[in-house]
Amino acid sequence: EIRRRQVVAALEEAKNANTANTAKTAFLNNMSHDIRTPMNAIVGLTTIAEKNIDDKVRVENCLVKISLAGKHLLTLINDILDISQVESGKFMLNPVTFSITDSAEELVNIIYPQAEEKRLDCRIHTKNITHEYLIADKLRLNQIWLNILSNAVKYTPVGGRIDIYLEQFEIADESNK
Repeated sequence: EIRRRQVVAALEEAKNANTANTAKTAFLNNMSHDIRTPMNAIVGLTTIAEKNIDDKVRVENCLVKISLAGKHLLTLINDILDISQVESGKFMLNPVTFSITDSAEELVNIIYPQAEEKRLDCRIHTKNITHEYLIADKLRLNQIWLNILSNAVKYTPVGGRIDIYLEQFEIADESNK
């Protein structure tokens, strides 16, 4: 009976370790996808700047976008380094105040080189934005948006168009019912 309990406990421990390894693998796969987008932006924008070295305005524009992509990449790398927080159960969201319209423009600038390579027309449309600033975990939202945008670039045919709509809706107060 004691031996059977030891075997069951060992099997349970192995199962938990396998689950943790599967979760780590999924996390690293997702992060590698997230890292690829700003890296592609940095490489693509650097190439554009090199090809247009005499066009000061275009090079400055590329440098601004490279800076945005680099900052986003640094944030992602810091997030990977914080994986120990996830493992220890101490993972927390980091809410900050930021402009949703500025954030959307930054993200479009990050995917711009990939979109330009496929000759895609990317446009942002805003409607009824009366509360431009959010308090949320900007990194997590950016990861979601970058996944969506990079998939839009990936699956939109060459010469196509990507429209991004930001719209604010009023939510009826359900607490009075």
